[in-house]
Amino acid sequence: MVKEVVDAGASSFVVLVDSQASVENVRRFAERSGFSITVEEKEGYFRLVGRKEGVPLEEKAEEAGETAPASVKTLLVLSDTLGKDDPVLGRKLVKILLDTLAVQEQQPQYIILMNAGVKLACEGSEVLEALADLEAKGVKILACGTCLNHFNLLPSLRVGRPTNAYEVTNLLLAGGVLTWG
Repeated sequence: MVKEVVDAGASSFVVLVDSQASVENVRRFAERSGFSITVEEKEGYFRLVGRKEGVPLEEKAEEAGETAPASVKTLLVLSDTLGKDDPVLGRKLVKILLDTLAVQEQQPQYIILMNAGVKLACEGSEVLEALADLEAKGVKILACGTCLNHFNLLPSLRVGRPTNAYEVTNLLLAGGVLTWG
């Protein structure tokens, strides 16, 4: 992954991707990290070359007196999909986002899983590895006990622990909440 190479301190990288969307994702990340990007299209794929420039954009923003966005303390996940139009795409998006979150430097302190979101932490889920990685890094994974019981999933919980309305309410009232689903 480009992020791993950049985080390791590389001054340049070359990556091949197969879609324009991937080109734009890599370009945005690299430019935010202080790299200039050149792109060549070749026989069905794109070759991106990144070269380190001066100061990353975050540092430039700080120098200009801009403040970084407030960090998210709690991620509230209300479904095992993201969006409602296409459940297959929705599950894929949740997996991509959790896999990406697991390798980010900044992470929430808590992930609260409610409603069908509890299915993500149960046996057979495609995101168990990402949730386990997050938990290993200190993120507390909390699954709604009422929801687990409703779906008969309490025995299938593999990552995190059951929680209750009192704990969830206190975390939500503390602020810094981002909601998915």
